[in-house]
Amino acid sequence: MELKTTIEIKPTEEKIHPHDRITSIGSCFADHIGSRFEEMKMDILSNPYGIIYNPISQMRLIKAALNDEDLREDHIIENRDIYNHLDAHSIFGKKNLIELKEGIREASAKLKDYLESSKVLILTFGTAWVYRYEKTQEIIANCHKLPSQNFNKELLELDEIISEVNATLKLLKEKNPDLRIILTVSPVRHIKDGIPENMLSKSILRLAAHKIKKSLEKTYYFPSFELMLDDLRDYRFYAEDMIHPNNVARNFIWQRFRETFFSEPLFAYCDKWQSIKNDLNHRVMNPGSEEHIQFLEALQKKLNRFSVMGNVEAEIEHVEKELENAKTQ
Repeated sequence: MELKTTIEIKPTEEKIHPHDRITSIGSCFADHIGSRFEEMKMDILSNPYGIIYNPISQMRLIKAALNDEDLREDHIIENRDIYNHLDAHSIFGKKNLIELKEGIREASAKLKDYLESSKVLILTFGTAWVYRYEKTQEIIANCHKLPSQNFNKELLELDEIISEVNATLKLLKEKNPDLRIILTVSPVRHIKDGIPENMLSKSILRLAAHKIKKSLEKTYYFPSFELMLDDLRDYRFYAEDMIHPNNVARNFIWQRFRETFFSEPLFAYCDKWQSIKNDLNHRVMNPGSEEHIQFLEALQKKLNRFSVMGNVEAEIEHVEKELENAKTQ
């Protein structure tokens, strides 16, 4: 007797490999996926503009980066002596206007580099509820706690999302034809809009993702939202805020992501990195002993071999210092 519904996800034919460059853009779930790859020491750029929830703002940032365009000057605002940009996350907030502009330009240049050279782009749509800035009548990414009278709240139309995303991704594929795109709808609940309103929003995003997937080659959909809602389907899998998935849920969804997209070489890569991580976390009983020195030398060799696949410069430097200290004891 089955006591839960299990979502069957067919593994993709084209897999992610250890040397693949990856870009992840979108909601905080995009950040979570990005951090998993970062922990694996893979080459990934995750949300260079910070968390961006709605697809229209995500596409604006991608187009600006690809076309070497600056973000709108009239979307720069000052609030409580902090400069921010309405199309970016508050992590860019600066007391100095020049520093804000420089930070945004650096993020745009880095995003362009990754978009044009990545093998995989992960796009996570968070919400279809957006805010339109009264001054420019443009949809923005973040209100930065400005008074509400500066904005009008609205729900994105399905056709608007599909048109904007398709146009932007087609432009991207002209510059990077081999790019594979993974679409997903964030499992995080945006209940500040209201629970019925959240479900309406997610429904629009889900249908948009379906239509976009059908219209673009090498585009896949990963059901992170459905895994949370229907496979796990229990409040015990939410954090205390009852909004975000907890560690158990995140691990479960990540495991299903691995099963869907990871190649055999990438699984082998993960095993090697896990072995090295275990050594890095090894508790030393006799610091400075011959056994300790031999252990560090062996770990140093492992890291040097692994460095052709993953970015472990910090770990190599750490072990070198540990080895130097051990030999002087």
